[in-house]
Amino acid sequence: MKMNELKLVYFSPTGTTRKVIMEIAKNIHLKSVSFDFSVHKEKRPALSFTQNDFVLFGVPVYAGRVPCTFLDCLKEIQGNNTPAAVFVTYGCREYEDALLELKTETENRGFKVIGAGAFPTEHSIVRSIGLGRPNKEDMKVLSDFATQLNRRLKAEQPFESYTINVPGNTPYRKYSTAGLYPKADINLCTECKTCAKVCPAGAISLEDPKKTDKNKCISCQKCVRICHQKARSVSTMKLNMLTKKLTKVCKSDKTADIFL
Repeated sequence: MKMNELKLVYFSPTGTTRKVIMEIAKNIHLKSVSFDFSVHKEKRPALSFTQNDFVLFGVPVYAGRVPCTFLDCLKEIQGNNTPAAVFVTYGCREYEDALLELKTETENRGFKVIGAGAFPTEHSIVRSIGLGRPNKEDMKVLSDFATQLNRRLKAEQPFESYTINVPGNTPYRKYSTAGLYPKADINLCTECKTCAKVCPAGAISLEDPKKTDKNKCISCQKCVRICHQKARSVSTMKLNMLTKKLTKVCKSDKTADIFL
């Protein structure tokens, strides 16, 4: 089957998953179109893909699960026996049920998964863990993953014949966030509203950007990274506690898991 375009569907609040998906896309020999779901929109466009599209889905892992915000986005995405590859990025701890969840949810939406991967990266909150990843060695792994996907796309073997098994358990582990809800320093905040405009969960009000709705916040830290005034931050005490906890259980030398 002749493929039409490569569709990139991803969620990347702090930019790491985007870096990974772009590296993979660079090595797949198809024209690509991106759909970045990292910015909140009250009404998201419905996306429909055909059998001639190849869709690459990528998300970060939040406590062993797919971010709930992206799962909401998936409700508006539909495939038609569309070939796809799925991957997750994680901060050098474990990805637990996330890859299985992403694979299952995309297949339930009409996609046929022909490849999957889990890639360790720099931790989005405690950045000293996995610092600088993906590095040069990681990029080579991503390039090789893309090369193998290329071979499958060009092979005469029907996509239905591929069976991809990934680790994970059902029912999935209970969903949670890191519980680090950024606050604005009223002395530094200029109310430029940049944080409110880019928050993927819509947790920051345009009317009062100094406030964060804890019921909506997913602790992604995008607002902390993007604030030019350095006005947004999380509790130092909670961050120190999390750093100590994660330093004990995370291993910065984690290697990628690829399933083909």
